[in-house]
Amino acid sequence: MRIIRRLEDLPRGLPRPVVAIGNFDGMHLGHREILEGLVRRAREAGGTAAVVTFHPHPLEILAPGNAPRQIQTLEQKLASFQAAGLQLAVVIPFTPELARVSPRDFAVRVLWETLGLCEVFVGPNFAFGHRREGSFALLKEIGEERGFTVRRIRQVQFRGSRVSSTAIRQALMAGNVSLARRLLGRPYALGGEIVHGTHTGRSLSVPTANLATKNELIPRRGVYVTLLSAGGARRRAVTNIGYRPTMEPTGGSAPMSIETHVLDFCEGLYGREVTLEFLVRLREERLFAGAEKLVAQIGRDVARARRYFAWLEPRCGAL
Repeated sequence: MRIIRRLEDLPRGLPRPVVAIGNFDGMHLGHREILEGLVRRAREAGGTAAVVTFHPHPLEILAPGNAPRQIQTLEQKLASFQAAGLQLAVVIPFTPELARVSPRDFAVRVLWETLGLCEVFVGPNFAFGHRREGSFALLKEIGEERGFTVRRIRQVQFRGSRVSSTAIRQALMAGNVSLARRLLGRPYALGGEIVHGTHTGRSLSVPTANLATKNELIPRRGVYVTLLSAGGARRRAVTNIGYRPTMEPTGGSAPMSIETHVLDFCEGLYGREVTLEFLVRLREERLFAGAEKLVAQIGRDVARARRYFAWLEPRCGAL
């Protein structure tokens, strides 16, 4: 997949660009519905499957205090685009100047004249241009004038509710990673580097890998069943997100940590880039009456994780 980060770098004469527009935060089931339809159509028409997205999120420029924490980093989003079969990703820098562009000017100057699109796919709540005043009806009208087709994809629902980035953020902030997994169509994942921590886990004979991540959205404090991937290997694990109140009783003033105990694995992970996937939440993080009580609870957490993986394997294959 080719990535373009400036409109002036767009190649001219792309074969029949079929385009989707949006933020695509999280690449959830609704986004996938749009992009799967787009890729199918591009293949049928012998065209180029392309996406136009924005970075940073518009609210980070227009109203920083109200900007939502992003579900994915830009790099994760681009990897999701490539996995969906897209051939071109156009990442438009969102600026105050771009925010003032009228919907008609954006559609004509950016989509039609610069990109030369033939078809455009949008979601059910699509809006664009200055103050999001551009609607599906306006884009369809402009398409009829200029000669491109506009297609609106149906709303995807889960258990009677709309699948949305907002719903996924709410689930993650509540610790409901199981619901987030269903809305995303895959486990929620943090990416980052394993760094040195306090080595407290090793002193308790429960070594942990400490994750430093660039992801903005961290699931709620607690203990989770996870999968840690490094160097192509995917390993079963238990992860604690929080402040380690038993070992560092500082009243929450210590920095939050993301500590993962990898089951049946003792090799060093320091300095390695990893992906941490969240499957299910086991419990809240809490204060124990000493290290012995904590170690006993960790043993119970590990046992529950093993039972979960034993239940999961025949349903999802080897992990």
